[in-house]
Amino acid sequence: MKINFRAKGVIVTAKQKALMERKLMGLKRYLKDINPVTVDLTLLDESGPEKGGVDQAVHLSVILPEERIFIEEVDDRIMRAFGFAYKTLERRLSRSHKKKVDKIKRGRNPFKDIFGAFGRVGGRLVPRREKKR
Repeated sequence: MKINFRAKGVIVTAKQKALMERKLMGLKRYLKDINPVTVDLTLLDESGPEKGGVDQAVHLSVILPEERIFIEEVDDRIMRAFGFAYKTLERRLSRSHKKKVDKIKRGRNPFKDIFGAFGRVGGRLVPRREKKR
């Protein structure tokens, strides 16, 4: 996983940057078999001192081979905006990962593997007859 970090008009300490990178690296559990993954994290001051506002934004985009996820959060504190964006991203990745796992599990039926040659007749397991074509 490659993380591109940019800040425009926002002062970010090394500790805050390390925390953000550590949290984003924790998303690897949902992206185990997917390569390459690029995460672009942009922190910016939307209103700036000359506009008279305190809005700070986090733009978080994840580029996967088959899809792109883009999340934007705006708040008066940059770390809180990052927290909201991170939770949203984690929820979306978790949901798509769960769908993939469920799809794999649906294709494999352990009972069919064990009892595939048997069918139920009157509550009893009896050997199935092969169908003639």
